[in-house]
Amino acid sequence: MVVALLCVVIGFAVLIYSAQKFVDGASGLALCLGVPEILIGILIIGFGTSAPEMLVSVFSALDGSPSLALGNSWGSNICNIALILGVTALLTPVIVKRNLQKKEYPLLLLTVIIPLVFAADGCISRSESAFLLVFISLFVAYTVFEGLKARRQSRAVKNGADSEVPDEDLQIEECSEESRRLGPVRSAVYTLAGLIFMVLSSKIIVYGAVEIAKLLGISEVVIGLTVVAIGTSLPELTASVIAAGKGSNELAVGNIIGSNIFNNTAVLGLAGVIMPYSVDSIVLYRDGGFCLLLTLSLIIFSISLKSDKARLGRRIGAFWITSYVLYTALLIYMSLNGDRLPEFLAFLN
Repeated sequence: MVVALLCVVIGFAVLIYSAQKFVDGASGLALCLGVPEILIGILIIGFGTSAPEMLVSVFSALDGSPSLALGNSWGSNICNIALILGVTALLTPVIVKRNLQKKEYPLLLLTVIIPLVFAADGCISRSESAFLLVFISLFVAYTVFEGLKARRQSRAVKNGADSEVPDEDLQIEECSEESRRLGPVRSAVYTLAGLIFMVLSSKIIVYGAVEIAKLLGISEVVIGLTVVAIGTSLPELTASVIAAGKGSNELAVGNIIGSNIFNNTAVLGLAGVIMPYSVDSIVLYRDGGFCLLLTLSLIIFSISLKSDKARLGRRIGAFWITSYVLYTALLIYMSLNGDRLPEFLAFLN
């Protein structure tokens, strides 16, 4: 018990410290490269923190269980919005720019709908998986293009060569003093090292928490659906909370958008290209449907706040956290009762 408690305490200390350095490094990297934080949030933080999900999906496909990728992807997306963005909004309001809603939100929604359509016939084929990989490749190219465009606009405005007001979503954000002091090399080191230590420390926390739960006699099913599920999302959660707390809202939002887009395309696509997989109706209706509802709620909440900068506050955060608690309770109930579909879902068949 003592060793397990030490793992949890030390793990959290390392996690928080590494997340702070990670956010400073990412902000400094955006400043050095002359690109908006939202692009760093999507490409580096969002994609980087989703790398574990991608590896799990690839290895599960190689082991002959590619269908695990679907539950892995949708489960991660649900956690990203309901838990991570929910906790972040509950602790400190998250600002979402209007232009972000016009560009990245439609792409995010599209990447949720496409896999649902593909999975409606009960399987995701190799050609459908290849389409998802092409989609993410085009998205990355588009994001890089936007970053280069932002850098050109920023330099032109500074030099007085362009009187045009730059796109609000592409403007370079103010960074913390720590981020400003970092050069390009230190920013890159902070970002990479911070990401690595966040992942490692979260694994240490999960190990300690699982051992404590076992000593307390908690069911392995409950442990897997709660402690492990939340523990594997600690890097994204900590990075988003600290980024929002430091005023780097675009890093926090970009983290969620980038991670979910990556999960819906690269994670599902890679597994399906290796081996096409069937889709369980439980996963489709319960997890896929809930993932779609959460994505729609993010878009609707942002659009309904009629301002150039939508403010996702504590009420919205509390709503998402409540929905995550109810979803987790449903998972536990279904797992303990043979994972049977409720009557209203069986009716849909």
